[in-house]
Amino acid sequence: MNRLYLVSNSIGNDLDIPPRTKQLLEEADWILGEEQRTTSTLLKKLGITKPFDLLNEHTSRTEMDEIGMKLAMTKKTCLISDSGSPGLEDPGKWLVPLAWEMGVEVRSAPGPTALVSALTSSGFATSPFLFLGFLPREEKERERTLKQYLGLGITLAFYETPYRAKHCLETLAKVLPHDRRIFLALGISFAHETSYRGSAKEVQKKFPQGMKLPPVFIIEEKKERPKR
Repeated sequence: MNRLYLVSNSIGNDLDIPPRTKQLLEEADWILGEEQRTTSTLLKKLGITKPFDLLNEHTSRTEMDEIGMKLAMTKKTCLISDSGSPGLEDPGKWLVPLAWEMGVEVRSAPGPTALVSALTSSGFATSPFLFLGFLPREEKERERTLKQYLGLGITLAFYETPYRAKHCLETLAKVLPHDRRIFLALGISFAHETSYRGSAKEVQKKFPQGMKLPPVFIIEEKKERPKR
């Protein structure tokens, strides 16, 4: 059976790249990457000189159909994300369902993921939790989405871009009840990795100006009030 392998990249430190990543890429009949520069850089670091194709938000519907056809005819395809393990808020979320539809078996080569690293470092409940992906860009929509999911009372996690993190903190300071803290991880596994834990307003005061590290937000679960 033809297979699609979800191959892990680092999330900030090259030492995090699993040894199996190199093995799978060396054996691959076809490599799909997210961006030209990051894919080229990874292959060069691993000493692999193979051509690759791109799959990202600019991929057209026609190109996606062509990728699906080639996937169905290729024995071993490897998908690389720009950061971490493919499938979470990257092109893997489109390719994996397509692979199954085309009769291609999907296998994951485990590796680092910012979501799990932030969640387990937060000290908040890890089950149940809900991953929200990226929140809406527009402030009112962001507020509406947060209020909707805060009502569940469970731990919430989401990604954000560095340039929108400050605006997201402002929204959290507006909508979060005082008894639900946040954990903000910046640049997990990077040399200048840092994190903040506390109320949204407390974290807002500590948030560094001009921050360019990728953030992950974790919102604390709602605490049950003790019965009287």
